[in-house]
Amino acid sequence: MLRFIYQSGPFIWLQFLLALAILVLTLLNSVRLIFYKGARAARLGASIDAILFWGSLTAIFGFLGQWVGLYRGANAILDYGAVNPQMVILGIGESLGTSVFGLFVLVAAAFFWFGLRTARRWRMTR
Repeated sequence: MLRFIYQSGPFIWLQFLLALAILVLTLLNSVRLIFYKGARAARLGASIDAILFWGSLTAIFGFLGQWVGLYRGANAILDYGAVNPQMVILGIGESLGTSVFGLFVLVAAAFFWFGLRTARRWRMTR
């Protein structure tokens, strides 16, 4: 796991912070849904929607990290001329790490968002 983090570059740290924010928002909204009723539960919509927003932003930073990694790899090839194909494919694999992590966080955020929105609607009807 540490190797994955190290190889993924600086964008992975930002993605970890956003994933942590998503978890905190999910837990906070879950607790609020348990204790809030009626109009107070209805006002949680924007806070719940923030989970999906931050998940999408995490995926965007993942793609940005991928392109930065590919750009750095292309510049390394230009600087060194002939390179070993295995080194090139390792660089491409490393650049994909942020995209994979960003999409993973987005999918998790989408499930959290859907679950909380459904619970909120159910809670408002009670």
